Parts: sequence; structure tokens; C-alpha cells
Amino acid sequence: MLKNKNYKTMARYSLRNQEKIKYSLGENFHKWLMLSLDELFKKENIIEHDYEGEKFKVIHADNVQPHTDSFFELYILSKTFDVYNLAYKGCCS
Repeated sequence: MLKNKNYKTMARYSLRNQEKIKYSLGENFHKWLMLSLDELFKKENIIEHDYEGEKFKVIHADNVQPHTDSFFELYILSKTFDVYNLAYKGCCS
């Protein structure tokens, strides 16, 4: 039996409308988005931003593509335990 109280599980995510993202923004864009989300969700702390006038909270995922200075914004549609249900909002630089 595990007795370490500092044990933490990694958060998980699901991204809505992946086929629409691939179709409208391209498969390469989708690939970098997913790799960036994978890196974000390896972290222990995921920072949720609450913007005035926005219905949903937002998270930022740094773009892991080499030689870029941008990040992806995603809406948090719901969060159950450690699973985030996300929707793509945009890419910012």
C-alpha cells in the first residue's frame, strides 16, 4: 500500500473538435497543439486564468515548436477530478 501523502497524479485532458481543428488549421498545427498540451499536463500545477467577460476559465499552453514565441489558449469547459475538458480558443504570440 502506498503511504506517501505527497503522491500526485498527473492531470489529464480531452480536446473537443479535433477534426475541425485539423481541417481548418492543418494537421501540422494540430500536431504541435497536442504536443504542447502533453507538455503542459506533465506539470503539477496548471494555472487557470479567469478573464472578465469570458464565460469559461482559460489555460495557456506554451507552443513547444522550435523557434516560436507563442502559446495556445484553451477554454476549460469542465473539470471533473483531474480531467479537463478543453476547447481551442486561439494562438497568441
